[in-house]
Amino acid sequence: MMHCRLMTCVAIVGLLVIVEPVHAGTQAKLEGLVTDLGGTPIADATVTITTSEVSSFKKVVRTDKKGEFQALILDATRGYEFLVEAEGFQPQTSPFKVAAGSTDNLFEFKLQTIAQADVSRGIQQLQEPGYKELQEGKKLQAAGNLEAARAKFAEAIAAMPELLEAHLRFTDLSYEAGDMEGALAAARACLDLDPESIQCLAIAINSAGDLGEEAARAEFMARYQKLNPNDPTILFNDAAVFLNNLDDEGARPLLERCLDADPDFPECNFEYGMLLLRSGDMEGAKRHLQKYIEVAPDGPLAATAEETIKYL
Repeated sequence: MMHCRLMTCVAIVGLLVIVEPVHAGTQAKLEGLVTDLGGTPIADATVTITTSEVSSFKKVVRTDKKGEFQALILDATRGYEFLVEAEGFQPQTSPFKVAAGSTDNLFEFKLQTIAQADVSRGIQQLQEPGYKELQEGKKLQAAGNLEAARAKFAEAIAAMPELLEAHLRFTDLSYEAGDMEGALAAARACLDLDPESIQCLAIAINSAGDLGEEAARAEFMARYQKLNPNDPTILFNDAAVFLNNLDDEGARPLLERCLDADPDFPECNFEYGMLLLRSGDMEGAKRHLQKYIEVAPDGPLAATAEETIKYL
C-alpha cells in the first residue's frame, strides 16, 4: 500500500516535469530602445505588451537610463502589440510577431513630442480634401478677396460636408454678400451639423427676417432664446414689443435683465431711462440717459437724450 502511494506521487511529478519543456520551446527574448526623434534616449518610458488572442495578458516593463528595455515572451506563437508611452510624448503602438525560441529581437521606437505630433497632424491634415480648400479660402478672405473665398469654402464643404468651420465661414460670407437666400440655406446646413451654433442661428434669424419668412424667423429665434436667455439684444427686442403697446410694466423686467447682462447696452439704457421718467424717478432717468450718451455719443437717440436731461 505504501509502495503504491509512492509510485502515484512519482507519476504525478513525472507529468509536471514533462509539461515544462513544452513552454520553453515557445519563448522569445525581446530587447528595445526608446528615443526621441533626435536619438536621445528616453528613460522611464512604459512599454506595455498585449495580445488580442488572450485578453487578460499584459506585460509591462520600463526603460532604463539608456532608454533600453528587455522582456521575455513565454508563448511566441501568438501575435502581440507594443504600446510605448512617456510623459510629454505622443504614445506609439506597433504590432509584432517573433519566432519561437529567438533571442535576437531588437525593436527601436522614436517618439514625437506632443507638439511635434500636433504639427505633423496639422501638415498631414492640410493635404486632405476639404481642409486644403478651407485653408486656401481663409487666405483669400484675409486678403479681402471675399467672393473667391466664399467659392473656396463652398468647395471645402463639397469635399468634406462635415467640416463645420467651412460652413461657418461660407454662411457668414453669404450673409455679408447680401445673398439672403444663400445665407439662409447655408445657415440651415450649418445648423444640421451644429444645432447650437450661435453664429448660424443669428444669421438664420436675420436672413429669414429679411426674406419675410416670419415662421422660419420665429423658429430660429425660439432656438436662439433657449440657448441665450440673457442675450441683451433679444431682451431689448422683447421689451420693445411691450413698449410699443404702451406697457411699461411688461417692459420693465426685460430692460432690467438687459442691463444686468450688459450695463452699457445703449438702447436698453435709453428706454429704461424714459420708462423711469414716466414713472417719476427723475434721478434714475437722468442716470440712464447720461449713460446712453456716454456709450453712444453719436447714436440716433443721443440728441433726444440730451434734450430730455435739460428738463430733469
